Amino acid sequence: MFLRHVCKLIFRVFLFAMAFYLFFADVDKLNFTVIPDIGLNALFLFIIWISLTVDMLYRIIPNKRISMGARKHFTCSYSPAPLSAITPKSKKTQKGALLSISSWFLITATVLFLLHQLGLLTPAAVLLIVLAYAVFDLVFILIFCPFQVLFMRNRCCVVCRIYNWDYFMMCIPMILYPSVYSISLILLSLTVLIRWEVAFYTKPNYFTQETNENLQCRRCEDKLCLLRKKYVDNTYTP
Repeated sequence: MFLRHVCKLIFRVFLFAMAFYLFFADVDKLNFTVIPDIGLNALFLFIIWISLTVDMLYRIIPNKRISMGARKHFTCSYSPAPLSAITPKSKKTQKGALLSISSWFLITATVLFLLHQLGLLTPAAVLLIVLAYAVFDLVFILIFCPFQVLFMRNRCCVVCRIYNWDYFMMCIPMILYPSVYSISLILLSLTVLIRWEVAFYTKPNYFTQETNENLQCRRCEDKLCLLRKKYVDNTYTP
């Protein structure tokens, strides 16, 4: 799973680099509000769309092709811990989630406002932001996550409360330029988010290591923390 995520990061960096080049060389190829005719002109936008779509479908349909952190809301990923009761949702965890989404919203709104003031806010610029977020998403998973360090304070991505918020956070800037392309991605990301939140509130025992043995370190097969900080007693150590 670690190598799969590394490969995905390389792929997303490539997409961002290509988009950055096209932004200056042929910006029309990044305009997702007007899908060009079928052919090479539409290929790049299609590659971005299909890669995001497939990844999001994996978050909705129960499967083992994604990390445990992303599929812990599926019944097939739940293994009851012996003699454990359903633990109530931690106020600390909920506060961390709220602070995380608030900080993301503030940063995103600031960036979009500055681009607007500079006259640079276009569909192409928004797509660059989406691809930058896609890269940051995997950097946060594999190397360093500011949301974890500053707000969530959890052990790792496996037990992260907001793991499946990522695609909604990636895609929502495209709402500024509604089109078939952008709305389809936003609606799918919203479906991922709703599916996650419904499971979180109806089956909270799926989300904690105390009640789900598959979330405990000794059961971990993903090894996504190879490049991250060490943990002591399941608590993040900065």
